[in-house]
Amino acid sequence: MRIAQFSDCYTPRINGVTTSIQVLKSALERDGHEVHLFVPRYHRPQPEESNVHRIGSVYMPLQPEDRMGLPWPPSQMRQLFGQKFDIIHVHTPFNMGWMGYTKALLGRTPMVFTHHTLWEEYAHYLKVVPLRVGRWVGKQLCDFYFKRARAVVMPSQEVAQAILPRLRCPYQVIPTGIACRDLQNGDQLRARQELQMGPEDGLFLYVGRMGKEKSIDFLLKSFRMYREAGGQSHFALVGGGPELDNLKRMTHELNIQDCCHFIGYRQRDRLKDYLAAARIFLFASQTETQGLVLIEAAAAGVPVVAIRATGVNEAVDPDGSGLLTTPGDLGEFTAAVTRVDQDPTLRKKLSQRSQQWADGFSDQEMSRKMADLYRSLLP
Repeated sequence: MRIAQFSDCYTPRINGVTTSIQVLKSALERDGHEVHLFVPRYHRPQPEESNVHRIGSVYMPLQPEDRMGLPWPPSQMRQLFGQKFDIIHVHTPFNMGWMGYTKALLGRTPMVFTHHTLWEEYAHYLKVVPLRVGRWVGKQLCDFYFKRARAVVMPSQEVAQAILPRLRCPYQVIPTGIACRDLQNGDQLRARQELQMGPEDGLFLYVGRMGKEKSIDFLLKSFRMYREAGGQSHFALVGGGPELDNLKRMTHELNIQDCCHFIGYRQRDRLKDYLAAARIFLFASQTETQGLVLIEAAAAGVPVVAIRATGVNEAVDPDGSGLLTTPGDLGEFTAAVTRVDQDPTLRKKLSQRSQQWADGFSDQEMSRKMADLYRSLLP
């Protein structure tokens, strides 16, 4: 099949949507499909990739990490709309998503929409409008695609059940696949050297966006409680975002700045080094559709301590890959962290079961299910 995918974010912007698209594109190509990806052009170094088309874009003043794709230049638009595709797959509901929808409409091509993110939960970034209005806008944007797509893909059953009343088309649950092999056998010594830690020092890890919706302040408060009770491990936080400076200030207010390490973004070939060094992966977000980083941690054999939430419950095996705690209960979360940290036998058991759990989310399985969905929509 010849497939066109559209997304408002991609490399060098690093987040869960970018990772999901990269894994899907690569897996489909390995299975013999031709995949073209249309994304905004970033004014930063961008790795060269086959069939990745960078569309003209402008700076987003409220979200400096992102770019707003525009139908420009005309020559590129003529090239896009002159091509024939079997399937249009839209990954985000904004400008690039609109281009994908327009291409599908004009070319009478079946369109698939993946609901990667609870976009209404990110409305606080629209600082010029009231939060209630921003959430309404996010909901309406997604509903536009829910009503016009030939099929909607959900990354988890819980998200599907929550969205079901708003759908006007068939849906399928296809969890984001991961390439487990790319997250294993990392060089933990290299990560420890960068953090200036000894080979026996314990390390907790968080990977993801530094945004309010990720509840990283909860993790820092829990880590302070853990340290006050005598815990000795350090805490590394990988990623960037608008809350980074506030979180750094918070570590000083909590007096944990000497054992918290904000190390910015890391490419996937380096991320596995930090996973190899980590004793526990910490997560407190309540706004996930799948919790991809939790499955990535499991693939590397890192036990997870997380808060029960939609998208998290299906990414963590409570009998295998980690421990889930009550939302908002700081004491319960800290106790779970301490338990895993101080019990090597439990930690080893969780680590072994984690990798078995992650095998069920392989990129090959995701590619097969997605290709089957595409074929079911063809004339």
